[in-house]
Amino acid sequence: MSVQTARKVALAYWGFSSKASARAKSGIDIDIIKGNGESDVESSTGPEQRFAAIVEKSWEDYTGQIGGYGRIPFETLIDLATKAKSNNDVVSKSNMDEVEKWVKFLINSNSNYFIAKTSYKNHDMKILINTKR
Repeated sequence: MSVQTARKVALAYWGFSSKASARAKSGIDIDIIKGNGESDVESSTGPEQRFAAIVEKSWEDYTGQIGGYGRIPFETLIDLATKAKSNNDVVSKSNMDEVEKWVKFLINSNSNYFIAKTSYKNHDMKILINTKR
């Protein structure tokens, strides 16, 4: 059931449907990626663990008014990953590859997290979705 919820959240977030029960327009293909449930918290690095904590605390700021589900675009996740890697005065940059790796760790460790991705007008779009209210 949560995969369908994640798909509806993505449709609404990207503006592909005007209401939650609607379907996407013809030609819109949204892939929903679910974790495998195999989380190895001990093998995660300090920055990965800080990233997970920052994302967990950030859901309130990225929750939609309709439905109450969280959705964070990957561009924002790059900023959160940079914050997780930075210490005191030392600022470390992050990139999309690193964020994708860390987000896979998140979806594997939390059954309420999903990745939604699509390509629209030659633009790749990805969001992290939390289906827990």
